[in-house]
Amino acid sequence: MRKKVELSKKQESIVFAENIPIYVKASAGSGKTRVLTERVRYLLSQTNKKVLALTFTNKAGEEIKERLSDIIDLEKRTFIGTFHGFCQTLIENHGNLIGYSQLPHIFEVDVDRLELIEDAINQIPSYALEYKKMETKDKLAFKYRALAFIANVKRELKSNFDDSNENEDVILLYQNYQEILYSQNAIDFDDLLLLGYTLLTEYPKVSKMYQRSFFSICVDEAQDLNNAQYQFLYALTNNEFKNIMMVGDPNQSIYHFNGSSPDFMNKEYINDFSPQIIELKENYRSSISVLSAAKKIIPEAEYIEGTIKKGIFEIHRANNQTDEAKWVIDKIKDLINLKNHDDIEGEITYEKIAILARNKYVFSTIDSQLQEERLPFYYKMTPGSVKFESMIMKTFDLALRVKLNSKDRLHKNRLMNNLNLITQIDTLNELIPNINLIIDDNLKKLIYLVIELKIDGSNLKQQFEKYKIELNIDDINDKNMVLNDIHELYKHWQNYAKKTDNTSLLQFKNAMALGQTHPLAQHSGITLSTVHTMKGQEFDIVFIIGMDDETFPDYRAIKKGGIDLTQEKNNCYVAFTRSKRFLYITWPSSRMMPWGDSRTRNISRFLVGIQ
Repeated sequence: MRKKVELSKKQESIVFAENIPIYVKASAGSGKTRVLTERVRYLLSQTNKKVLALTFTNKAGEEIKERLSDIIDLEKRTFIGTFHGFCQTLIENHGNLIGYSQLPHIFEVDVDRLELIEDAINQIPSYALEYKKMETKDKLAFKYRALAFIANVKRELKSNFDDSNENEDVILLYQNYQEILYSQNAIDFDDLLLLGYTLLTEYPKVSKMYQRSFFSICVDEAQDLNNAQYQFLYALTNNEFKNIMMVGDPNQSIYHFNGSSPDFMNKEYINDFSPQIIELKENYRSSISVLSAAKKIIPEAEYIEGTIKKGIFEIHRANNQTDEAKWVIDKIKDLINLKNHDDIEGEITYEKIAILARNKYVFSTIDSQLQEERLPFYYKMTPGSVKFESMIMKTFDLALRVKLNSKDRLHKNRLMNNLNLITQIDTLNELIPNINLIIDDNLKKLIYLVIELKIDGSNLKQQFEKYKIELNIDDINDKNMVLNDIHELYKHWQNYAKKTDNTSLLQFKNAMALGQTHPLAQHSGITLSTVHTMKGQEFDIVFIIGMDDETFPDYRAIKKGGIDLTQEKNNCYVAFTRSKRFLYITWPSSRMMPWGDSRTRNISRFLVGIQ
């Protein structure tokens, strides 16, 4: 039997509100995920139609599903997932309307996009001439700038260029890149939103169909909306569908670099839908000490009344990064030896501790010392596409892509290089007459494995179990690397297969590209994470290291000022509120710079006056 969820009067007013536009302005720890989840539960009890719940991470979607897991036929009665995942579903179902007769493949890896943009550059004489004269590092920077421009065009939905003042070569570069993708029946990550928006605006009947299908739309973490996401949502509703709820906290907007802004929630949504605005100010998560410190970062953000646990907040100045790391590790040892504290439920374990930093490079010193002290830790990574380590399984990935998409020249060329073949093929089956030209017997058997895979993937595990028996690798470490990669593939397939009745290798590949198949297993040890990656998660005990000025806030944001510096302050606020009970801030008064000299550092400008 499901345990009854306790709700405050304010939370109840949101959960059981009328079917009108609602904007829930929720501060950190105020129970916004609980409110959204229980709102979805209530809506499903009121209708036979579906409910659409849009999130910004697969993990957030899985958490909502877990909380609603007692509802019969939840998967059929809802779509709970990311904007990109929903757009993928739209394209799967209606892509033929915009020229995709087959489901397009997602080129999600940077190395793929860099190769494609190089092809696009070489098709423009003026760019090609300039590009050939560049040093290697300058070529890479040029390609990344080009990809950043293309990503911005797609996020701003400006790909028409009819009224654009852009240079003709720049427009041609974008068009060349898109044509190369299209010719290989492929799209990149940003195309998902662009194509989803195109479907809804150019084919209003599609929008109408989804409006009839869904009873309500709920948007989690709405402060992270960017232009493409908001315009997609607006096109989906066509300003006629009004049963929408957005939940968000303007003070937790930290993805400005991806085009997100709280303005889409605070201004556009209010102007377009005139929602009822309800504020959740209470905090049910953090201690008085943590909230008092967070309130000094953003004074209007936190309400401390009703908070029970006192908690701990400390700032420690170290002489340098080595001393800083030693202090943190000594404090962790003391806490573990303490075992229990009145403010923390249960025994204090490594799993209740997180170490945060603005950028990953800041972890370098503490990483080394944690290893020396043999303390368990792991890095929390943002889920993305599966990255195999062994050459054999990297070749499998290439062969699978070619099997599923015969137009994919990019990965076809890489596959032939891996196999040391110069033969030109159109399909994977055309390798059979030349199979004996493959010198490595393991790769030869691998190609047969992929050719024999059923398109629904039903024999995937069977094929690999047979392959593992026949695998012939002398070096035990190399063999274990292959076996670990195969095991990783199994986990992703299992996570994919349990969510659908009709499996498909192509859908599986795209689901992996969107990070939808990543296992959500609990890791052991202390968590190390950047602030951006930790969004939406909390720990009883949090250390924030590297809180010296120009490290946090980042020197680039200080140089730019304005919105970039505001986002850094939001970053700091988010970092503080990841702590439920104890928060320790450290900073080195001297930092060794990457180029080898030591620099005197000042405490972060965000902490001045807090001590």
